[in-house]
Amino acid sequence: MKAIDLPARVKLHNDTKAAMTQIAEGKLDEAQKTSAQMLKDVGRTAVQAGIEARLAFERKNPTRARELLAEALKMASPGDLMLIRLAIDLARKIGDNKFTEDVFRIALEMVPSDAAVRYAAGGYCYRKGVLPAARAHLEAAVNLRPRFIDAMRDLAILYFEMGERDRAVRVLRRACEFDPKVRDKILEIGNQRYKIPNFAGAIQAYELSVAYEPLFSSAYSNLGSVYRQCCHFEKAERALKKSIMIEPDNSGAFYNLGNLMKETGDLAQSIRSFRRALVLRPDEPTFHWNLSLALLADGELREGFEEYEWRWQTSSFPTKKRALKQPEWDGSPLEGRTLLILAEQGIGDALQFLRFVPAAVERAQAGKKKGRILLEAHEEILEVYSDYKSMVELVPRKPGEEPKFDCHYPQLSLPLMLGIDTVEDLPKAPYINAIGPERFPVPGLDAGKLNVGIVWGGNPAFPGDDIRSSKVEHYLPLFGLDGVQCYSLQKGPREADIAQAPASLVPLSKDIKSFADTVSIVRQLDVTVTTCTSVAHLVGGMGCPVFVLLSHNPDWRWLQHRDDSPWYPSARLFRQSEPGDWAGVIERVGAALSDLRDAKGIS
Repeated sequence: MKAIDLPARVKLHNDTKAAMTQIAEGKLDEAQKTSAQMLKDVGRTAVQAGIEARLAFERKNPTRARELLAEALKMASPGDLMLIRLAIDLARKIGDNKFTEDVFRIALEMVPSDAAVRYAAGGYCYRKGVLPAARAHLEAAVNLRPRFIDAMRDLAILYFEMGERDRAVRVLRRACEFDPKVRDKILEIGNQRYKIPNFAGAIQAYELSVAYEPLFSSAYSNLGSVYRQCCHFEKAERALKKSIMIEPDNSGAFYNLGNLMKETGDLAQSIRSFRRALVLRPDEPTFHWNLSLALLADGELREGFEEYEWRWQTSSFPTKKRALKQPEWDGSPLEGRTLLILAEQGIGDALQFLRFVPAAVERAQAGKKKGRILLEAHEEILEVYSDYKSMVELVPRKPGEEPKFDCHYPQLSLPLMLGIDTVEDLPKAPYINAIGPERFPVPGLDAGKLNVGIVWGGNPAFPGDDIRSSKVEHYLPLFGLDGVQCYSLQKGPREADIAQAPASLVPLSKDIKSFADTVSIVRQLDVTVTTCTSVAHLVGGMGCPVFVLLSHNPDWRWLQHRDDSPWYPSARLFRQSEPGDWAGVIERVGAALSDLRDAKGIS
């Protein structure tokens, strides 16, 4: 490489900045031209090779990017800061830990006194969990640049996590003297960790916030929320009440308290808290949505379903409201019009609310001129709906490909339309009747045993499924009960878990092709044991015996503080006494199965 005079160095510096800006803006062709001009002006340099490496990475060639970056580092001179910073950033993007460590080693040898490099090294060591090294680098960064706010912030967090809380608060206080927004940045770090989720890390950030500012209401509110997620309910309640005491108009704290009280089973306090949050922010959809869940869990169906209509405005709601040009049905007789009843949410929801279709049909057809009613259904359960062919036309659920209709109505809004006030008003099961045992005869079924269907989990993609679903290993005590024969009805991603079960569990799963097959099998069994899945609603809707295994804070439809279900009179509910206690649930289920076996006269 030829020697570069001062004017050429200045131009090289400016061209490097220009190329990096072009890359950041996605103007790769322009950056390539700038790099080519740099090569023409001053020849091959370390920083020009670094730019070529970054371009290779942006063009989805990380192997070539690594080769070019390694070449650039060999050409680099001590103090070549622009290249070093480019190299650190690119190495992290490439994602090869060994290569990244090599880049940091070279960087620290070449520019050991650059605060930004030491800060980057501190962050890298922190993410690897090497806290002493992270501490040394962050301390060096702060010493090299006394007003390095980001380094001071991260050093405060690190001190706090290493148990040096007083020192952490002193560093944070010093950082806030330079920039008061650092306090809120600590809170935001906690929020980011919460979302990942990294609950332990979020707790550390929130606790540092309140250690620095004991009257920081928002930090206490968020701390209470993450404590709830970790099932530290007493700590959560203290933090949330402290937040409200500091700021009586903190709507978020009342909302978080409502969620906590619902999870701990105090529905009255939960409802009061949500109502208070809504006084402060009456148009917040999430507050209305969670109030609805508490009301429905308390059996207050009329107001619960009124509040449930806010689901469409809640960003986290899994089903989005369809943008249909036709009007929503107003509940009046159709008088020749066509009504489309829309399926929404999951299969279990559709099966649970199928019971309301006959009353809706009666209302829609009450006029002088009959209309058409199209009932939308998930394709997996169309055959299960065959009972309803005499009153509706069944159509598969295909959002965006709906058949022609004049008005529409969502299936889960039907109880509101029909004026359902309490659980005593619910249409009773069975309401799934058409499919019989002849469709899928269970091979080798022994009438001399208690025959039990087993489902241990739902869809892992469903939010909160890790809490509501069990594991096949938890069911092992049931598989060895004398006089009891268990059959696997598990479908979906968890079906493969049967490999962890003993041979005594008969694997019907592999031959089950549809929900209609499951209906046929269930009719031949004495009882079905399942967690909160679509099968629970299927069997309950059939009016067949079902044991439903529930987490400590189950979905609203199972209500609270009871072991029966007004939605499904044939169901028995087995709830966790504390979070995660599937062993206790299975022990009680085992005793109940033994009682059924004895009642059947099996010795």
